[in-house]
Amino acid sequence: MDFGDRTRFGITLELDANYGGPRLFGRFCYWMEGNVVGNYDDVTSLADLVVNMKYIIGDRGKRLCPALLDMPPAEAFRIISEALDGTSDEILQYVAEGFMPARFDICIPVDVFDCWRIFLVEGTREARLFFFNLDVSQLSTMTLAAGEADEVFGAAYSHLDNLYESVVVGVQGSASDAKI
Repeated sequence: MDFGDRTRFGITLELDANYGGPRLFGRFCYWMEGNVVGNYDDVTSLADLVVNMKYIIGDRGKRLCPALLDMPPAEAFRIISEALDGTSDEILQYVAEGFMPARFDICIPVDVFDCWRIFLVEGTREARLFFFNLDVSQLSTMTLAAGEADEVFGAAYSHLDNLYESVVVGVQGSASDAKI
């Protein structure tokens, strides 16, 4: 099932026929400007995705940092990466006191994203996605409308959460009733 627009920002997910009960094995990836980000061919636990996506949903509207949008993408990416790695506090020059840099990180910690670093920074009107492939050391960026990525995450999360509830918790029926 697709959420968003593959030519801009989207999410694709699919439950496997042999989904493994509560593990909800399936496939998952992001789409950024028509390119797959993540290893969609690998099977991953959609249940793990549900648990971890709630943090991305919780950070909705809390990634505002116009100063990072105004600087060259490679510099902004470096500053965020170093803050998340704990190797520099340079980011403190650009964010409000008490701001948590982890809010920028939208790379869900599951195996299909092992070779990626993915950040989202927003301004009042636009947002920038940074996606870095560790295997080839390549940084790419794209511009979205502010809130656009969060809308896609919200729709995908809602669907996954309903699937999780129906299959794992049994609130809405069996896996054969779930629609993916």
